[in-house]
Amino acid sequence: MTRDLHEQAKELIACGGSLTDSQQSLLQTHLRDCDSCRAYAQAADQAIRSVRSVPVAADRALVRATQMRVRARAEQLRRRQERLWLVWMSCAVVGLSAAITTPLLWRGFEWIGESFQVSNLVWQVGFAVFWITPALTAGVLLVARGTHLMESNSRPQGVSGLVDGPKA
Repeated sequence: MTRDLHEQAKELIACGGSLTDSQQSLLQTHLRDCDSCRAYAQAADQAIRSVRSVPVAADRALVRATQMRVRARAEQLRRRQERLWLVWMSCAVVGLSAAITTPLLWRGFEWIGESFQVSNLVWQVGFAVFWITPALTAGVLLVARGTHLMESNSRPQGVSGLVDGPKA
């Protein structure tokens, strides 16, 4: 056997039980003929059995801390999912209301423009400003709030993850 076949056999041994039938057959054939690879396979098998025979137990504090973190993360994910549902529903309501009110608002501005004999360009610009102002205002407020949240989240925190000191 060449050096490449020995390396391939060692890689197959390292894969353990996740071999295809052809790989398993190739490995068994090689192990029958090669003493060094057979010794390597026996040593690997012994190492695996040794590791599996050592009981692993976590102390109660570790288990409690892990459970607490898992529960906190689950609650965080639940709240996030609720917020996302609220956001999607809000988007749907806003989209529907915009689809209904935009044509009505257009006709209203058109009527006002004709009634007061204002040029088409003026009442159309007025419509555009009136139509886009709520979205721009909401965007500015969200950006300002997001900037505020980023600044408050960047404050140094204590070891426990809570802000140091009592709130006054």
